Formats: sequence, structure tokens, C-alpha cells
Amino acid sequence: MYFYLGLYLALSTLGRSVLPAPLKDMEVMRSPEFQDAAESTLSLIMKILGEIPAVHKSLIHTTTLSLDESDLSTLQFFKEFLDLPEPSPLQPFSNKFKLDVSLGQIDEGLKLQETLLKVIGELAHFKFKKPKPEGLLYDLRDALLHIHRMQHLIKAVKGDEKVSESRLKEDLEPKLEKEYTSQVAAHLALIRLRHFAKDVSRSLQSMIISPEEQGTQDS
Repeated sequence: MYFYLGLYLALSTLGRSVLPAPLKDMEVMRSPEFQDAAESTLSLIMKILGEIPAVHKSLIHTTTLSLDESDLSTLQFFKEFLDLPEPSPLQPFSNKFKLDVSLGQIDEGLKLQETLLKVIGELAHFKFKKPKPEGLLYDLRDALLHIHRMQHLIKAVKGDEKVSESRLKEDLEPKLEKEYTSQVAAHLALIRLRHFAKDVSRSLQSMIISPEEQGTQDS
């Protein structure tokens, strides 16, 4: 009872707090191993967000494809034509928050973004562009390793890939023969990566327990 009272008070007074979760999840989340993995993943996600503008600027020279443009309605035709796979929306946090579900969705989404960027980055139109997406790919892979570590700690079963690299390459290559279409695909992929990475960062922040929160919960 005192534990949940302390948790409620912490949630009421802190701007960013760990959301109510099943007791078993809370116990795992408070472990040093889990916290270390969560903090490492968040650091990589923030690095990825910082890298996206430079990669976008390098790959995309069409001035109408601005990373700062929030209205994508003008690209609706290309969105439907390309039909790029999208990650599942991250589950909204609630008092029924399940750690394995959230980590599973993050795992699926990051892997999908990694596969999509790899396939697009290997197109002939981007062959000699620098910086290429490799830096993003390396960081996405490292982030995935930490997510897998977190899943292992809670004994979660990893799901299957949403789409394989070979299947995605087979689907996209005929659609990306023209340079402009390839640029649109890269543009949309980077915008989706940025949007998803921001969602992931918020999810990870809710899993990270500050020393102040840790002390409140232990009291």
C-alpha cells in the first residue's frame, strides 16, 4: 500500500515519471541492468534524431522535400504508390501498461526502419552520397541490441520481422527507378524514422527511474 501511495505521489509531483505498471514489471524496471540498457538506448535514439538532418540534406537535393515540412498531403500520391511499410503505433501508456508489449513494438519498429533505410540507401541514386545512412544504421542496430537485452531481462518473446529485407527490396526496386521517386522514398523514410524515434524516446523516458524516484519508491 505504501509503495503505491509513494508511486502516486511521485507521479503527481514530477513532470516526467514512471507510469503505473504491474508490480513484476516495476521490479525488473528498477534493476540496474534494465536501467543501464534503457539509458543506453535513449542515448542512441537521441543521437539518431541528431543525425537525421545531415543525412536528409546529403541524400535529398529537391528543395520541395524539406525535413521541416509537416504537411505531407502534397506527397499523398507517392505515399500510396510507394506503400512504404509503417511501424505499429506504440501502445499508449495507462495503468494497464505492459512492458513486454511496448518493448516488442519498439523492437519491431526500429527493425523495420533499419531495413527500410538499408534498402533505400543501397539504391544507385544514392551510391556516392555522403554521409550515407550507414551511421544511422549502425546506431539503429546498437539500439536494437539494447532493446533485446531489455526483452531478455523480462523474459519476453521476440516477435517476427514485419517485413524481410529481400521482400522489401523486391517490392520497392521497380518503383524506385526514377531519381525523384527515390528521393521521395528517402524523404518519407527519414520523416517516419524521426517521428517514431520521438515516440520511442518518450517510451524510454517513462521506463527510466531517476535517483529521486528510486528513493521515493524505496521509502
